[in-house]
Amino acid sequence: MNRFLQTTIMSGMVLMSPMSSAVSQQAKDTNEPGQVMFVLDGSNSMWGQIDGTAKISIAKDVMTDLINDWDPKTPLGLVVYGHRRKSDCKDIEIVSTPGYVDRSSLVGKVQSISPRGKTPISGSLNVAASMGGVFSGKTLDVVLVSDGLETCDADPCATVKGLKAFNVNFKTHIIGFDVSDVEFKQLQCIATETGGKFLRANNATELKDAIAQTVAAVQGSDSISASTEAGGQSSGSNATPTEPLQPSYLYAKLCQTCERLDPLDVRWNVSQDGKPYYEGVGAASSSKPLFNQGTYQVETRLGTSVVTASGEVEFDEHGEQIGEINLNAGSAKLFAYATDEKTIPQGAFFRFFPIVDGKIQEQLTQASVSDSKVWLPAGKYKVTAQHQQIEESAEIEIIAGQETGYEFDLRIGYIRPDVSLFEGGEINRGMFYRLKEAETGAEKASTTGRGNEPMAAKPGKYNLLVQYNSPNFLGRADIQFPVEIKTGETISGPYVLNVGRFEYNISSKSGLPIGGVWLHRVSEDGKSSREIGFSSKAKFPGVAPAGTYRFRVRVGDTFPVTGPFEIVAGEIRELNIEFP
Repeated sequence: MNRFLQTTIMSGMVLMSPMSSAVSQQAKDTNEPGQVMFVLDGSNSMWGQIDGTAKISIAKDVMTDLINDWDPKTPLGLVVYGHRRKSDCKDIEIVSTPGYVDRSSLVGKVQSISPRGKTPISGSLNVAASMGGVFSGKTLDVVLVSDGLETCDADPCATVKGLKAFNVNFKTHIIGFDVSDVEFKQLQCIATETGGKFLRANNATELKDAIAQTVAAVQGSDSISASTEAGGQSSGSNATPTEPLQPSYLYAKLCQTCERLDPLDVRWNVSQDGKPYYEGVGAASSSKPLFNQGTYQVETRLGTSVVTASGEVEFDEHGEQIGEINLNAGSAKLFAYATDEKTIPQGAFFRFFPIVDGKIQEQLTQASVSDSKVWLPAGKYKVTAQHQQIEESAEIEIIAGQETGYEFDLRIGYIRPDVSLFEGGEINRGMFYRLKEAETGAEKASTTGRGNEPMAAKPGKYNLLVQYNSPNFLGRADIQFPVEIKTGETISGPYVLNVGRFEYNISSKSGLPIGGVWLHRVSEDGKSSREIGFSSKAKFPGVAPAGTYRFRVRVGDTFPVTGPFEIVAGEIRELNIEFP
């Protein structure tokens, strides 16, 4: 998910900088008219219908009437979001900055809106405030018409609270268009944080009335004039049009030869001679150029990413930046899939570790697999993709100004072994088991039995090693089974260990103590044996896979060996042994 426009311009400024305090005071002392910015919802949900008419059609007709009847003494601007691209939180268009209204042109742009995408309310309020001159200190009213809540992982209430701290003359007014009771309450704080109006409209008539009430409030009158209500020009239509605010821009680029980035994509902290001068995105409007001729010190960040840069920038006599700050960064466009159909796994994430001089450094950042693009400083990285217990890694190189792609296979299957000691025996899921790759023998996972909880593994062929080793018995069973794990499936067996039980009682006629009992498995040819258990007790139960065995026993200071005996799967054998 692109988060470039999801953070507030000044949400962290609980204490205003010297610049912001001066700007707010300046607004109190000026008699210049305030600015009005409308923010219109163009997201996909606006195709919803009210009484058989699409909400976007109603909104466009009401906005058209508003523009045609607008009092030119009040500067008007318009921002629209979600109308150009699907699933893009950056789809925010500045249709018009505040100033003289070219009515026919603006109406044409409004009528061309076709809902497509998401609802980046926080980012749109940021943009509207920036272009409406929140940094100039003038009175600024932003009017949001929306039919739903923020869908871009941001907090609009925190956004406007930060803007209000920067400019005490800033207000947001909300018109909730066909919203639910829950949406109504959540949208309301956007207005109450700044002392603005919050109105609710459920049809065309109510929407027109809500906008009329809001316009009356921002233009300082109790109601719309009679001529405006009748659809004609307002009584102030012969007034001298207000000149538009002058936009100022800060520019950065990804590489030495790259084009300039969109100013709204980059955030800046600007100072001059050690004093704070400006903080916010790289676009703002004011009555005069924001930057005077000279050199400024800057710290900049690409959206909310880990890409940062610092340096100096120069502005000419027109307040325009000379050159750009080079961020020396590129992007990683990674893809991870968890099924044979290559669907994206829910809850999976990427982690990025810089590689410097061949050594892997601490994690720099992480991102959800749903993020379409991750911005990173140029360089080499180890990237891990993790989904449940599955983790894959790769080394990639980020080149400034370029996009690096990589695909991670996070397909996953499960194994939950149903183990029995012998054919027809009770199922046991409490044993220790591990998976090893069939070809390489590399261990991929191990676990103790956890009831019904399966163990995840990548699809493929493995050897399942099951270990049965109980402290209540002499002996053990280590049995290996070939298995194949498939995507999205859980294999369980059952897997039969083919184990038998025995109970031994060892003594000596001489009365010498029995100091220890070792259980050995005898090879098929009878020439060798392998120890599989020890007990210090002369009388004890035991367990072992079916086969031939013998005991090695300590009797006093001697270590005699018994003759061979057979263990049969599913049977219990009694062994009474007496030494001289």
